Amino acid sequence: MVKDTMSILLLYLWGLLGLGPLLSCHPVQGRELQSNNTVYVPGLFDLSTFDFGEEIYEFTVSLINNHSDGWFDDILNDGTELTWSVADSACDGDIAVRKYWDIRTQNRGRPHGLVGCRCSDASIAVAMIASLEEVPQVSPSSTSDKLSDTTKYPFFSRVTSSEEPYALVSMLRSFGWSRVTILSTDTLYGKDQENEFRRLWLNKHNDSSGTWEGEVAYSHTILLDLNDTVNEASVKQGLAGVPTDDPTINSRVILLIAHDQHAYHILRIATESNFQPETIWVGAEAWVGRAPPGDLSWMPEFPGYIGLTPYRNRNEYYVDYLQRLQAWQERKGRSPWGELPDYAAEYLVDSILSITMALSNVPQGMRLNGSVVTTELQSLTFNGVSGDVAFTENGDRLHPRFSIFNLQRVGNALTWVDVGVAKTRVTDSTVMTNSICFAAVGCGVTEVPSDKYPVPPVPISLLISVVIPIILVLLVAVTIFYCRTRQTKNRLKDSMTEMQKKMEEMKRIDGDLNAIDRQVEDAKRRQASLILQRAELQGMPDTWTEALDTIVEVAPEDKQYWTVLDRMRESMDDVNISKLWRVQNTSLWSYYSFHKDRLLTLVGGHGERDVWHGTSNLDPSVIYDDQQDGFMMQFAAQGFWGRGLYFADKASYSSHYAFTPPQRTLMSSFTFASDSRPGGNKDEKEMFLTKLLVGKEVFLDRDVSSGKANEYKKLTVPPVDKKTGYKYNTVTGNTGGSQVWVVYENGRAYPDYLVRYYRGARDETRTPYGTKAEAMKKGVAADIEMGVKLPVAGSESSTSSNSYNSIVTWEYLDNKCWKPFSANHQSIIERHHQNFVKTKVTSSKVKIDTDEWTYEVDVASFVQENIDHPGHRQREIRRRQA
Repeated sequence: MVKDTMSILLLYLWGLLGLGPLLSCHPVQGRELQSNNTVYVPGLFDLSTFDFGEEIYEFTVSLINNHSDGWFDDILNDGTELTWSVADSACDGDIAVRKYWDIRTQNRGRPHGLVGCRCSDASIAVAMIASLEEVPQVSPSSTSDKLSDTTKYPFFSRVTSSEEPYALVSMLRSFGWSRVTILSTDTLYGKDQENEFRRLWLNKHNDSSGTWEGEVAYSHTILLDLNDTVNEASVKQGLAGVPTDDPTINSRVILLIAHDQHAYHILRIATESNFQPETIWVGAEAWVGRAPPGDLSWMPEFPGYIGLTPYRNRNEYYVDYLQRLQAWQERKGRSPWGELPDYAAEYLVDSILSITMALSNVPQGMRLNGSVVTTELQSLTFNGVSGDVAFTENGDRLHPRFSIFNLQRVGNALTWVDVGVAKTRVTDSTVMTNSICFAAVGCGVTEVPSDKYPVPPVPISLLISVVIPIILVLLVAVTIFYCRTRQTKNRLKDSMTEMQKKMEEMKRIDGDLNAIDRQVEDAKRRQASLILQRAELQGMPDTWTEALDTIVEVAPEDKQYWTVLDRMRESMDDVNISKLWRVQNTSLWSYYSFHKDRLLTLVGGHGERDVWHGTSNLDPSVIYDDQQDGFMMQFAAQGFWGRGLYFADKASYSSHYAFTPPQRTLMSSFTFASDSRPGGNKDEKEMFLTKLLVGKEVFLDRDVSSGKANEYKKLTVPPVDKKTGYKYNTVTGNTGGSQVWVVYENGRAYPDYLVRYYRGARDETRTPYGTKAEAMKKGVAADIEMGVKLPVAGSESSTSSNSYNSIVTWEYLDNKCWKPFSANHQSIIERHHQNFVKTKVTSSKVKIDTDEWTYEVDVASFVQENIDHPGHRQREIRRRQA
């Protein structure tokens, strides 16, 4: 699955650094790929499930390249040959990105288009990377609604649809069901489909099926092991939690949202666990319609599985393609297929047709322009092997239909039988109920089973035996009466025994709670350790500390404070800082570092600058708390150089766009919801000191003419460098007395510091120091005040624990600055130092604990080691005596 956005981008960087050829994929079929007479459209699939994919691809390409067989002869009939290759992307985003880079390397450049992937996780990962190079992509079977977001995936299209949850609701309502249980796997597909289904299903409805209220009786997420198999314990845990007894809360209908390699494993565990044979298992295209793998002896007599697949077309275009395929297979000495093996085979053919038809419809010189090809692709309308093919403006299939299938025994074989059609509205769906075989009920029923588990009737023998419980009750009553005559001492003894048992049980529970508390603390330390480990691998700034907060306040005694202030005073000599925060967002820094290395690779330099940015009315926390983009084009406004992200050399310019924090009053204090940033004073503003990757810039002078000024206002991307044929990375110009830079994509700026400032005379309550020298002097004095007073060895006063005439301070080196330990740790370290010197202890090492870490301090070698850190990070320490 897609671990996160940054891992995918780092994989792409891995390829840019030249490691792509180490991967393997099927060789490219066709002539020299970069010729004007060829187009290259590779495929990325999960070949373990799409085991038919390569054969379909080979045959379909051969038909397209044959312009005299009467099958779409007009596609690429200008002398252009379609070349191809296929790689196994699995259903894993990391693998898919590696295979994409392998394909790109084999081609010695970007492909003209891409067909794939099967699973949404892999498609999302590839779409993210392919969009950086504007490569059009068409998927035959990815259904996640996330892929409909054209701002993130502008070059992605699909011949299937994300509207499967609508069709599921339509199908369930056609059976009259209103309550379901949901079991989904811990995958992007499972989460997306469940969330969208819940949104459509829950609450009250009034539609063509009547007035009804959708309910979810129970839901459970099934975990996957590291080898991408289902965790059996998680499956059994989920099944054990399904309510089956009370018909007022249970549901006989279980919606299983999983890929086929997981779904059939789950169904097998349920059957072998003897889980409720009356259960009606409902599924979607990820497993419905696909043959169960391996030994099927576990399968019930009437499986009764029901679900949807994208519409299985059987029109003349399908028949024509199948007949041509069968003849080709015979010529190749292969066994002809009786029909296409899966709905995805039909949709794969139409995916190849869509991308090649779009490439054919644009001039040869424009076929590497992803925007032009994608626009042409999404305007297509044609009769394909899967039916009528057209696209929405989001790249989804227009007017999707879904086939309803039911797994039945036909003779000795298990077969998925077509029993109806589902659309996105109940009135448009048709189901042949009498053609369905229901679990534990059988086939040919005239009445659809209830969505509740049946309640077994009470046996007559049970009614007859009611007398026996009555007699038992009478006997118990007599026994109780007799017991009450026993002596009070025995009653008290029993009471004390019971009380003792309760106290022991409470003690056990308290012990378990304490153990859990320790586990939570260990987990927190492990989390902090992993974050720091990742930070070290990603080359975080050496000014960062071990704090886990996104923003860390910088003290006036810190040199960073004065570096930022000096930068501000270059253009605002009357400015003062009231608060300064350093932004420590590892996700944003990773994204920024990726773009830095990418620019270094593509244009030979990143041109990093420290510049200013004001957020106007947007709270800065929206930027520094974001885990993906930071500065986002979605919030960009129209300016003199078009719609982009603007940054200035001079703080005085960005000050006009600074954010005004909510004010504190005498009656109340304001704190931002996202962090501990306090409210500000009336005269205070906030803006970012930002790191910006300029790359290759072009200076556009808007004062040359009004025509040029109007032209520049319409920019959405930088202009093309006529010397290289590639776009510049950044536009720059002068306005308002400052040079400004404009970028038109996310990820190229990092919010380094957030500065809260005011102008005018210095307010000592907000800005305690007037000069850097004063601050540095005060900082040293404060360190000394935190020292530990100790008696001088051998003096008369050394015998008294209350008489001291010397000050000792223990300090550690952090970012080239000596910082004192806390007062408590000072005392622990110095006491151990004295005992070690006097040979009262043999070890020179002592442990100190903080909220996040455990350190081992060596008072002999003067080294502090973080024993919780995976790298056992060490720092130099010193003992300073005044």
